[in-house]
Amino acid sequence: MKHLSEIAEVLSGILPPKGADRDAVYVQIKDLRDYNSEFLRGAAPKARRATRIAVHDLLVPSRGDQLAAFRPTPDMIGAFVGLDVYLVRPAIRRVDPDFLFIALNDIAAVRQLKASATAGALPRIPKQALDDVLLPLPSMEKQRRIARLGILAADCERLLRQRLAAEAKLNAALISRLLRTPA
Repeated sequence: MKHLSEIAEVLSGILPPKGADRDAVYVQIKDLRDYNSEFLRGAAPKARRATRIAVHDLLVPSRGDQLAAFRPTPDMIGAFVGLDVYLVRPAIRRVDPDFLFIALNDIAAVRQLKASATAGALPRIPKQALDDVLLPLPSMEKQRRIARLGILAADCERLLRQRLAAEAKLNAALISRLLRTPA
């Protein structure tokens, strides 16, 4: 078992600077679940810790009821993370990014984060709690196998949701047609 901070860098998001410039893009919590939302635009950050999102990074909301790691969508690459989002940058030589995604979304990791959340209307996860999450770290080969299985499982779930939505549409169309057909 390793602490997340031993296999990845955890960076806090930043508050977009005020100003007329709108040349920088910022990813907020709402963007993690709503892929159709428009990103916040603002002036480019001047803070040294401001880091652009890269392909292998993971994004973790710092507050809210649903704790999960998210992969950045292609249009998030190059953006900055807003104040309420943590950027997790895997140490690629030590951990497979897909494995890390699965491990951070595992029930054991989520329980650890929930246990460390501060009380309030919207529970907040301190950065130190994310740094301290204990995760398994098998060999790189085993990480890759687990990651492939996790990706396949997620694909199966996505396809099942699509199938169920298509069946619901078909059933609604059939019933509608039956209602319009004379007896």
